[in-house]
Amino acid sequence: MIVAGEPSGDLHASHVVQALKAKCPEISFCGMGGDMMEDAGVSLDIHIRDSAVMGFAEAFAVLPKFLKKQALLKKRLRQQPPDALLLVDFAEFNMPLAKYAYMQGVPVVYYIPPKAWAWRGGRAKKLAKRTNAIASIFPFETEFYQNAGAPAEFVGHPLVDFAKTDLTPTQAREKLGLQNNTHIIGLMPGSRRSEVQRIFPIILKAAANVAEVFPDVEWILPLAPSISEELIAECKEGINGIPTIKLLHDQTYAAMRAATLMLVTSGTATLEAACIGSPMIILYRTSWLNWRIIHALTPLEHSGLPNLIAKKRIVPELLQDCLTSDTLTKLTLDLLRNPEKCDAQRDALNAVYQKLGESGAAERTAQLILEQVASARNPAQ
Repeated sequence: MIVAGEPSGDLHASHVVQALKAKCPEISFCGMGGDMMEDAGVSLDIHIRDSAVMGFAEAFAVLPKFLKKQALLKKRLRQQPPDALLLVDFAEFNMPLAKYAYMQGVPVVYYIPPKAWAWRGGRAKKLAKRTNAIASIFPFETEFYQNAGAPAEFVGHPLVDFAKTDLTPTQAREKLGLQNNTHIIGLMPGSRRSEVQRIFPIILKAAANVAEVFPDVEWILPLAPSISEELIAECKEGINGIPTIKLLHDQTYAAMRAATLMLVTSGTATLEAACIGSPMIILYRTSWLNWRIIHALTPLEHSGLPNLIAKKRIVPELLQDCLTSDTLTKLTLDLLRNPEKCDAQRDALNAVYQKLGESGAAERTAQLILEQVASARNPAQ
């Protein structure tokens, strides 16, 4: 059984499924996931449409639906116990399942475990008692979980396998129909509707300001699959002076390689940009309630993944009240006027990339699962 609750988890889980099938073709799969898991051969008990939420307030709103889905999966675990349960990210939903499956004697492997090193560190000790193996994607995360007594193993970050492109910046610009003799600014306002609605209007106002100073800048927006062109158009309403923005489909990494600078909402996309080596500004804004809770529970100096991995501020961050059109305009202009700052970012991002491990995270996770199944079948060994 495999349980993923968001599009990113669906993607990473599908790669593990493919790796498992390559090692052991007769394996069958069930669980909760999305189209990519289904295409990989998983018989879905639950599809994740509308499962993704952002922040605590939204999580409370969908709690009844989540509890119903959990109950269905627990029933399946009880009545038709699988040889193993693979949990992928989606911590608040998956941790109770880990406890339940472990109590039922089902081997539990957690891939992309909760970010207990960031907040709610007690979850590491809980998972130490509820899992047979933790497939960790960051070296420092592995150490954190091991110190809590959890059976963690560093498998590498899955982005290393596919967040890449062979294109040079010039080739990427030619492929996307962009100029080679001007700045290119890439926009990634988020993959959730609520993110885009809060952050993209601020980006657009800043873009209008920057365009007054650098009228030749070209603007591109690689659309997340979950974001429609209609939503992008809605966010533009009532904002004057917006430059032409070229919308791109299925061209995220080419866009990152082509860009002089990326304006990216905090999340996985910042790490993708780090893998490509794209200078960026990290943005984040949520509801007042969510921010107060996050601020109270998270004792971290940084928000962006590249900064967390580097353990220092290598990429500028504009978070919550600090994210305004004026602050974003000022910072964007500063980086465009001082290319040496972007060059320094590239060097620092390359160092971050080197810490993500070798390719093959899905294959190593698959092997870890098979080892747990073998151990459960032959406990004497």
